[in-house]
Amino acid sequence: SIIENKNNALYHVYPYLLREYAGRWYLYAGRVENDKIKCFPLDRIVEVIPTPSIKYKDYNGDINEIFEDIIGVTYYYEDTTVHKILFWVSDYSKSYVLTKPLHESQRTLNKMICDELHEKYPTLQGGQFFRIDCRRNYELIRELCSFGQHLLVLEPSCIQDEIFERI
Repeated sequence: SIIENKNNALYHVYPYLLREYAGRWYLYAGRVENDKIKCFPLDRIVEVIPTPSIKYKDYNGDINEIFEDIIGVTYYYEDTTVHKILFWVSDYSKSYVLTKPLHESQRTLNKMICDELHEKYPTLQGGQFFRIDCRRNYELIRELCSFGQHLLVLEPSCIQDEIFERI
């Protein structure tokens, strides 16, 4: 198929998956030119033109594996690092984060580790320490920033730096 978006860009693709995130739908498709998966927001697609002359190519593997280590819909091929993201959430927001995890990998840290972290970061009063294992992407940084002063990323520094730049 050929997809035209609102920027008048044309893409020859093999459609693989429809996915919903935050109330919007996205098409994941492999590009004919390079086999890389591209995300197309459905509300940005102007036209889809079937092209029977291009033989459909199946995705090699389980496409859902792309989403195991990310929050949201953005997948960066060049960044394959799954970061162990350690963060603190204030008493004000910890119940929310406990009942609505940021990612399926989210876990609270045991008391011994929390005690060590409170010693290492004595200005962090109360609250709760968490860890998620995710790849860096737009939605991860946006989600971490959305809590404002009620969420502080402690590790790794590359995620801290990106949050600092965003703010």
